[in-house]
Amino acid sequence: MVKQFILILQFIGVFLYQLVLTGDVTVSQVVPASIPSESEQVIEITVAKGDITGFAKVQQDIPVGFTIEPVETKGATFSFKDNRIKFIWMALPGEAEFTVSYKIKPLSGTKGDFSLGGKFSYIADSERKNVEIPAANFSVTEQMLAENTEETTEETTEETTEETTEEVVEETTTESTEETGTEETTTETTASTESTENTEETARTAAVNVKSSRVITEDGDGKYTVTLKISKDGVKGFAKVSENIPNGFEATEKESHGGVFSFREGKMKVLWMAVPKDEELTLTYQVAKTSASNGEYQITGEFSYLENDQTQQHVIEKTTYQLQVEEAIAETTEETTEGTSTEESTTTEEVTESTSDHTETTTEEVEETTTTTDNTENSLTSVPTPETGVSYKVQVGAGHQTVSSNWFAMKFNLNENIQTETHEGWIKYVVGSYNEYKAARDKRNDIRNKVARAFVTAYNSGKRITVQEALMISNQKWYK
Repeated sequence: MVKQFILILQFIGVFLYQLVLTGDVTVSQVVPASIPSESEQVIEITVAKGDITGFAKVQQDIPVGFTIEPVETKGATFSFKDNRIKFIWMALPGEAEFTVSYKIKPLSGTKGDFSLGGKFSYIADSERKNVEIPAANFSVTEQMLAENTEETTEETTEETTEETTEEVVEETTTESTEETGTEETTTETTASTESTENTEETARTAAVNVKSSRVITEDGDGKYTVTLKISKDGVKGFAKVSENIPNGFEATEKESHGGVFSFREGKMKVLWMAVPKDEELTLTYQVAKTSASNGEYQITGEFSYLENDQTQQHVIEKTTYQLQVEEAIAETTEETTEGTSTEESTTTEEVTESTSDHTETTTEEVEETTTTTDNTENSLTSVPTPETGVSYKVQVGAGHQTVSSNWFAMKFNLNENIQTETHEGWIKYVVGSYNEYKAARDKRNDIRNKVARAFVTAYNSGKRITVQEALMISNQKWYK
């Protein structure tokens, strides 16, 4: 008996607590008792909100078989998608009580009895609170009936739930804008700042002294770490950082300071339903190349928040960075053929060395890890001086960009005088110059301990020819 009495007291205490805190919030709707088929009727939702401000939402699930059109939005962003209507406010209207409305029209063939409920959601004390909209019943008939309406009002029977910011965000995704006929899928509730003609709230220059900085650090291989620091000067409640990422790059989260991170269609966003108390926010994310070409790029952004129920925007100054990623160097050996013993060059990225009874075919890609080219004479690969007669060299790689000889030293421990030559659209990297094929063959075998696909190339007065042709001109023997 005592336990039951205690439970009753606890229940009364919870009821009184909710009544004191949110007793001034009521929601009602006016729904026609009957709607003739294929005719329009207006549904009104009245919110008595008291002194509640900031972010809020009205949401209703519409039965299948109806079209919806907004009438009065009171500055909200209106959307209707997947049979769900939403009125979303970044900042509620100033009136203590306001009414929104929309037209509902049954499609051809829609008839029967239906029920319509919903809820009004808002943020108070960094928590999301819901007030249910009492359900109203209506019917769709094929005959014109007198319009009888029923009004349902609910005193403050509200459920207070603690949800994570991410859950709140997920529930308010995929907003669409009905009047413009377009849809936008978002990962947060700030669709209303990208509003249509229904939206009365417009961003203006920030009044508080918000400061920001952005630093971009190169990580290598086309990746960059972006660090944002925002001094928010007492900003509270809802806030958002939005960054415009250049085409050809994608952004991934590293540290979001308690916010919800998203990246879609070139826009990086971090959202807080209740911004942290820290006066300085530090965010980091990584930008990685997906399809961008070498060149200069820039990131712009803004920090948005609410002040006096108005959306404010602080512009984060643009930051530029350079993308300079050298192409992979292909260790391209060229197909060699000889009737009984030859070595011939082509421009494929295959290595084939053939004799009458032996063939090797391999392909290898060598990644270039340097991002700049040393401009000193000692480090650059050199262009060979003009030659006369038949000569032989050893090719160790090919690509479409000139790289320093240090790259071969670091990658293959190949400490040789690397020369470059242009042949059929490729920049080719060669070592040595020999009058005898056997000497070039020996050098090739030695280099293959480091560069497995090295092969011999041949020249006549500096012009590249096949090894077979060079052997015939110089009357030399081929050695395996």
